[in-house]
Parts: sequence; C-alpha cells; structure tokens
Amino acid sequence: MSSDYTIMDYDDTKWQEVCQLFKDVFGKELDKDYFLWKNYRNPIGSSVMKIAVQNEKAVGFNAHWKMRMNFMDDVIYAGQSIDAMVHKEHRRKGIFESMVLDTLEVLKEEGFQLRFNFPNEAAYQASLRRINIRKVCNVPQYIKILKGKETLRMFTSNSIVRGLGGLMLDLWVSINGIKPRVKYNYNIVEIDHFDDMFDSLWERVKDDYPIAVERSSKYLNWRYGFRNNGYKTYAAYKDDELVGYMVTALEQKKDKPGLILGHIADLICVREHKDAVLYLINEAERQMKHAGACAVSCWMIKEWFYAKELERAGFIQMRAPAVLTVLPLGEKAKAAGEALYDHKNWYITIGDSDYI
Repeated sequence: MSSDYTIMDYDDTKWQEVCQLFKDVFGKELDKDYFLWKNYRNPIGSSVMKIAVQNEKAVGFNAHWKMRMNFMDDVIYAGQSIDAMVHKEHRRKGIFESMVLDTLEVLKEEGFQLRFNFPNEAAYQASLRRINIRKVCNVPQYIKILKGKETLRMFTSNSIVRGLGGLMLDLWVSINGIKPRVKYNYNIVEIDHFDDMFDSLWERVKDDYPIAVERSSKYLNWRYGFRNNGYKTYAAYKDDELVGYMVTALEQKKDKPGLILGHIADLICVREHKDAVLYLINEAERQMKHAGACAVSCWMIKEWFYAKELERAGFIQMRAPAVLTVLPLGEKAKAAGEALYDHKNWYITIGDSDYI
C-alpha cells in the first residue's frame, strides 16, 4: 500500500465520510440504527473497525464481527469480515488487505482463534496474495421456486424465455409441491423472542456441529432482533418441547424492481425430529409466498441432514455464490490441522454472514 494512505481505527467523527463511501460503493444509504446495531450492540463485543484515509478523507472501510463459536468440542472466539469497501478510485492498491492485516493483529491480541468470511470467487482470488486465507468450500445454495416466471427474472431478461420457461417451472412446482408424509405432528409457532428454551436446544444439539456459530438466546436475540431487516422466526414444538426453529427474511432484489427472494436465514433442529424441518419449511414458505416471494433460497452444505429435507420439500441445488474461507490465528485453530478445512465439519447458514 502506498504511503499516501493511512490505516486508522474508525471513530464516529468519520461517520459522514463512511456513509458517503457506502453510498458510492453500494449505491444505497447506510442506516445509522442498522450500523449501530451491527457494530456496537453485538453481545460478544463491538466490531473491530478500520478505515483507510488519504488526505484526512476516508477512502476505505472494513469491519470484523466478533463471534463465539463451537469448535471441535471447545469454544473459541472468531472474527468475520463484513462491509468491506474501497472507493473505486483507490482500488487495486492494497488498501483492503492492509485494513485486514491491521485487524488481524487486534484479533490476535484479544485472543481470537480464527478469522473467516464469505467472499465471492473474484474477491477470494484477489485476497490470496497478501492474506493467507484458504478456501473451505463453495457454499451450496438451494432454491425452491414458488412462481416460475418471476423466478426466471433473476436469470434472464428475455420475455419469451421467461414466459415459456415460467410455464414449465410452474408445472414442475405443481408436480413437486406434494408434501411427503411425516411421522409426527409438530406445532409451528411464530415467535418474536428467543427464550431460555433456545439455550437448552443449543446445549442439546451443539455436539453435532463441530464448527458453528454458537446459537445462544442472547446471540439469536441480537442477530435476528433487528426488526428493520424483517426477520421472522418459527419455532417447532413436539408436546410442548422445543425441537427446532427457522428464521426467514425477504430480499428485494435491487437490480430487479418488484422481485422478492425469500431466504431461510437460520435453521436448527434436533436430528431425531428432522421431520419438523418440513413443517417449518411449509409454514415459512406459505408466509413468504403471501408476502410476494418468487422463490426461497437456503445456504446448506449438502452433507448435513437438512439438505435431504430441503430436497424432500422441493428445493434444488442451483449454484454456490459464496466461498467460505478461513484463516487460523491462534494455537487451538492451528492445532486442528486439516480438520479446519474439511467442509463437513462446518455448519453454515446465510444468517452467519451479513448478506441479509
């Protein structure tokens, strides 16, 4: 990085400059309440935030969320890179990498074991030279089509293709919309708060997830409690016992006006009650379709039992838009060796990222 630039800790005197930078890079306004929630109200601690400055003006910004994670029968703290932005006139000058390297020193000093994130393939390749990250896997995306013609708008602007293809997709949806029989009946309830039962649920299932963000009630209430993001949570009960939950969100595709994509943001279920996943999907799908969603998306590594339940519910694996990358920082993470890079050890949902 050129000596014209300086990497500094972010402070609120740079708020307006970061707002303008966000608008220049992402083409939308940065909501202050959202920024404060995201970076200051995390129960694990405030984000590590760095800015790149030239002539006293912010031209780059990067933050790292702090996360508590299940890790190979232990608990560790990890940082995840979010909101990386560099003004277009200052790119390819090592600014992003310099902000990250500065952050890594802070994380190491605070005893963090791991840094992970979800770049696209191009961003991953661009970071390889200076940040010694390593790919774990491309994260599979499963899609269930609710409205064929509208869904095709995500992939083509050709009206003829959308019309004919939409009819075929709608026919496929009707054929595959038959709900399979399940063993038990479950009570699905929409909730607005994660109580102590969710702590008990996580304690019950956590040993099944070698590497995963800890799903404590405190974390879940922070992560999915910001109502401006429109999260909805559904809990599955069997005889008044909590056996699973699902969090959903709706995304208005900014480059496709009027096109709404539903997301399964998070999903946890007791394996013995995996049929409850179908009940959760059915209720969430009904609500999202009513809200105008053309399809429902779910990140899911295919070796997890959830993938088979998604397929039973009519989801198909279409693409892998994000890369899971990891960098060990502390001795515990380094001692894991190749197990750290085995994708089957990781449980990932899109809610573990800041995409939605």
